[in-house]
Amino acid sequence: MDKSKRKTGIIIISITLLLTLSLWILSKNSISEITSWPILSVNQIAALLGTVLFVWSMILATRLDFLENWFGSLDKVYVVHRRVSEIGAVLILLHPIALALDDLQKGLKYFLPIHANNSINLGIYSFWIFVVAILLTIFIRKINLPYHIWKQTHKFLNLAMILALLHVIMIKSDTSAFLPLGIWMYAFVGLGVASGLYMSFLYKYLGPRYDYQIVSIERYDDIHDIYMKPLKKKLPHDLAQFAYVAFQSEGLSKESHPYCVTSLPEDELIRFSIKEIGDYTKQLGKVEVGDKASVWGAYGRLGQRFEKGDEDAVFIAGGIGIAPFLSMFKKAGLEDKKRHTNLFYCTKFKKEAVFGSELSKLLDVSANLYYHNQCSREPDGCHLTAAQVIKEIKDIKNTVVYLCGPSKMMKGMKKDLMKNGFRRNNIVLEDFEMI
Repeated sequence: MDKSKRKTGIIIISITLLLTLSLWILSKNSISEITSWPILSVNQIAALLGTVLFVWSMILATRLDFLENWFGSLDKVYVVHRRVSEIGAVLILLHPIALALDDLQKGLKYFLPIHANNSINLGIYSFWIFVVAILLTIFIRKINLPYHIWKQTHKFLNLAMILALLHVIMIKSDTSAFLPLGIWMYAFVGLGVASGLYMSFLYKYLGPRYDYQIVSIERYDDIHDIYMKPLKKKLPHDLAQFAYVAFQSEGLSKESHPYCVTSLPEDELIRFSIKEIGDYTKQLGKVEVGDKASVWGAYGRLGQRFEKGDEDAVFIAGGIGIAPFLSMFKKAGLEDKKRHTNLFYCTKFKKEAVFGSELSKLLDVSANLYYHNQCSREPDGCHLTAAQVIKEIKDIKNTVVYLCGPSKMMKGMKKDLMKNGFRRNNIVLEDFEMI
């Protein structure tokens, strides 16, 4: 189901690219006008398609509901967001390169805002802002850039979009000579500007926001188990969804971060189980009972098939990837369905399975629950394999595997499972290392 939905989103993006290409071709008097000036043609179409893809990158960042319907879940949306940004960056880079190749005497000038024509300078400014933002996105892990700084740099994409819009409107080109192409590009770039402004300034007010207050905090080494009560309306959510949370605590920045909801939808209190991973989460010791928090969401589709179906289930969690399964395993114990549910909690050492006791107690609730703590670095330990999973289940064809954890672990486990007979559509995962 998710795969078909992802195709829907890709098809829609492809249609906008084909429409742009078609309008550009129609703007020419003849095909020979394209073939006679190949470098100039590459320059023009690279600029147009690159701009369309960057608009899509802005739209895909808005977290609007229809995006999950088009792509399957928000993590899939962010995967496409990164892909279109990377391809858009290549096409945008081709634009000045093609201009330079087409006029070697001017060459480098097409990369510098030193032109008498301000519409060209606007395009160059926009180009460099795009390039810097994308480079930061691609190399964020390599240069260890703090999340909040990277997030602030993305706000400059709004400026880049506005400059690109002005460039498209003012420059004498196919967009000004051929009205249908001009209207299409003006409208689409305007949509990109609106998307950027919405996320930068309006989302925190107009997005799906709910106000909460912290009533209890339990801390286990580097994990914070935070319980909150709604001040007005409860956040409506399904199993294993996540939300963006901004804690209003002294000494902590007000930026929002995504965390999995580990409580059940019917619970009065909402629960977030958060591990210290980055700069921000390492400061969560400053969060105290009584502090307020703003919550936006909910997002994600990891638990959707589990809630609606009745197939046997296997949950495989790596580290804090256990978070979505805290509610899913509990729900499995409370439901009337006769399916068997196995949970593999993968940690390096036994002491790191901080939710082991909580999960083990659920075994008394239902005879159809099975819990395994797989430790990779204990004397008798090893990494989990598909063969071990298969030993614990009755029927591969009627079993759905749900994965959550580090990207490398999930990709390796998925490959191993498929090699041992599991169908691709019976393996469900969500990956938020992208965000």
